[in-house]
Amino acid sequence: MNDVVQFVLKHGYPILFAALFARQIGLPVPAPLFLLAAGALAAAGKLGLVAALGLAVTACALADWMWYEAGRRWGDQVLHFIHRFRRDPDVHDRRAKETFARYGTPILVLDKFVPGLDAVAPPVAGTSGTSRLHFLALETVGAGLYSGAYAGLGYVFSHDLERAVAYAGRAGTVLAGLALAALLTYAVPKLVRRHRSTRKSRLARIAPSEPRGYGETVANA
Repeated sequence: MNDVVQFVLKHGYPILFAALFARQIGLPVPAPLFLLAAGALAAAGKLGLVAALGLAVTACALADWMWYEAGRRWGDQVLHFIHRFRRDPDVHDRRAKETFARYGTPILVLDKFVPGLDAVAPPVAGTSGTSRLHFLALETVGAGLYSGAYAGLGYVFSHDLERAVAYAGRAGTVLAGLALAALLTYAVPKLVRRHRSTRKSRLARIAPSEPRGYGETVANA
């Protein structure tokens, strides 16, 4: 962890931006460690916390916007590219689209805390027809939560970064659980309403028409 801190101290804001951007593009870069380092350096007065968070949010939003635009342009081919090394890419493509359909666009606020989901949510948002403004708004909020959580840990535990790293690992699990709980809280009522609406439509289709009155029957005889 000290190596990461020294690396960020040496290269400053550009390396923080590059690490967050690379991580969201899909490269195996430990972005949370860079955020922890930035928080610790901010606590020591070596970096500005607001500037570091601003760069981190911008890097995340920019990378995810590129995936979003790719999804709008090439559709399912982008998902297939992401899952190309999986045993059954088609199955993973379908699960990604089903997950987005189940939870909707609010998933963009929490997807960075769920490994794997953060890679597919932006392109699926593009294929689903989500507007650019709506996507960027939710994406910016999500990037802010993600960056603030890890940089905040580094700031608070700046004198004991090994503990911060341990807490970051646990925080990832806890936050992923909270993210899932929040999504379920949003999605369950939505699914219940959809089920009731579908049920009413089916009942309306199969309900028999009302019988004509006796007088009307005689008159038509």
